[in-house]
Amino acid sequence: MSKKLLSTLVILFLVASSAVQARDNGPLKTHKVTDGSEMYDNTSGYVVTPSNLRVPPYKSASLTFVQSPTPTATVYDLQSNAVPQEIWQDPLTPTNVHAVYMYSTEAGFATRASAYLFSNDYGATWTFVGDVPGVGRSGFPAINGLVNGAAVVINHNTSNGTTARGKLNWDQGAGFGVFTEVDPGATANGDAIWGRLVGLPNNNVAFVASISGAVFSYTNKATNLTPPGAFTGWNEFPGDQAEAYSIALAPNGTVGHAYTGSDNVDPNDVFYRTSADGGATWGAAQKIWDWDPATDSLGCLRGVSLVYGNNNEPYVAFNTSLLTETGFFPGLPSQIRVWSPGVNGGVARIVASDANVPFFPNEGLVNDAFLPVCRPAIGRSNTGNGIFIAFTATTAQSSSDSNRYYAGWFTHSIDNGASWQVPERMTPATPLRDYRFVSISPTSNVSGTICKVQMLIQSDSLAGTHVNGAAIGNGLAVGITTDVLLTGINNISSVVPGDFNLQQNFPNPFNPTTAIRFDMKKTANVTLKVYNAQGQEVATLINNEVVSPGTKEVTFGASNLGSGIYFYTLSAGDFRETKKMMLIK
Repeated sequence: MSKKLLSTLVILFLVASSAVQARDNGPLKTHKVTDGSEMYDNTSGYVVTPSNLRVPPYKSASLTFVQSPTPTATVYDLQSNAVPQEIWQDPLTPTNVHAVYMYSTEAGFATRASAYLFSNDYGATWTFVGDVPGVGRSGFPAINGLVNGAAVVINHNTSNGTTARGKLNWDQGAGFGVFTEVDPGATANGDAIWGRLVGLPNNNVAFVASISGAVFSYTNKATNLTPPGAFTGWNEFPGDQAEAYSIALAPNGTVGHAYTGSDNVDPNDVFYRTSADGGATWGAAQKIWDWDPATDSLGCLRGVSLVYGNNNEPYVAFNTSLLTETGFFPGLPSQIRVWSPGVNGGVARIVASDANVPFFPNEGLVNDAFLPVCRPAIGRSNTGNGIFIAFTATTAQSSSDSNRYYAGWFTHSIDNGASWQVPERMTPATPLRDYRFVSISPTSNVSGTICKVQMLIQSDSLAGTHVNGAAIGNGLAVGITTDVLLTGINNISSVVPGDFNLQQNFPNPFNPTTAIRFDMKKTANVTLKVYNAQGQEVATLINNEVVSPGTKEVTFGASNLGSGIYFYTLSAGDFRETKKMMLIK
């Protein structure tokens, strides 16, 4: 798409702005999109320390989100210019969850490093194993894994006397923290930083990076990780810089690449393409979102991520908002969209917006290019049809310097993206924390019918990004997990029963799953919840969903619960009934 005349943009923008002016409750403000350059300043010498802050499990409408603190804290709180890639669960050994987190604990850049964090209990507890190698402002890491279960990380640094550029670091074993670095070298146009990567069979690695402040973005492939390494070479593509891209591996071996267009070619558009040789060469790119100033001027700012379902179909999540060639509008509503070729006729659909997430304009220091809802990270269940999206959204709280606090949010599909659950907030309002830069594992493990989704988020004591001028806070790396039931409401019979009825679960006793059937005399809103013997709610199987007449069934998975007596209660219109069941492990 060629550049549009600025005068046309202004005219069309003024028309569009009149429709949203009332929502902003004030003058419409445009902000320049920064190039991701670092503006960090800690002249006061403030020092942060790790914290054992533990936040109680947060229960939303149907899910419970459990936070697990890591031993890492930072004043350098710009984890990414776009969607981070900071957590990876090994699909072959799912107890092992790996993470990276950029941190600095004191004044200046000298101590900035990339922490390697490891959990061998499904993300329940975390150990700081050590720093990923790299000196001279090491940072902006991304993590994935090799087939032997070891982590592979890309981060940029100045090790071995080079200028700052992205380098690969691969561990000697799962959780060892003994990394070997290989350097792909500079591109023809300079040093590429801000890497994203994916581990491939035969310990190959496909990765993507870009040049700061320029319009050069590249892919590359490592075919040998033994130093000095072997690479197919840097291949330029017309994409935006500053991590506005994602790379993923399908179960059938296809490598996919999603990215936003460059300022010189297709600004604010979103593209998808594939490689059949592990990222060495690429097919033609498909435009999946078009920023069109002649219509709605909605385009993608930074936030884009890609995953493949178990059906080998791609799923690209990205945020959209009103954009011009030179500015964005954090005071206006934005949207999270998902594109997949076989869903919704191949048209990206909205899964989160001000229609289902409370809207608050982003205010204060907005140089980090955050929108009211933005930065979607997408993953899938390692079996079944689960697709998960974590993102961040503004809250009603602001700091004394007018910076808006953010919360983490979550939405999911259990039918390969055909339908999506209403987004649920996954971080609590108290204690007051600024939750940003959420990552999600490309795959999360399924046990029975439950998928434990693995995420990592930055939990900061103060709102805003200090790197872009906000006050210095205590930014903690925090793991978040939630258990998602991958089975929906199954229609057993469409014959209309004579009355509402809740049947006894089968089998009973059970371990760890059981089926619950119920009869619907007529269409009604249905809620089905499970409680323990103390009357505490432990699961929501149906959350106020409209259910048609007939006999229905849901599956309850209790892999995360202990043996004992449980009660399940069905509410359908004016009907309410409770039955008892027993879990024996």
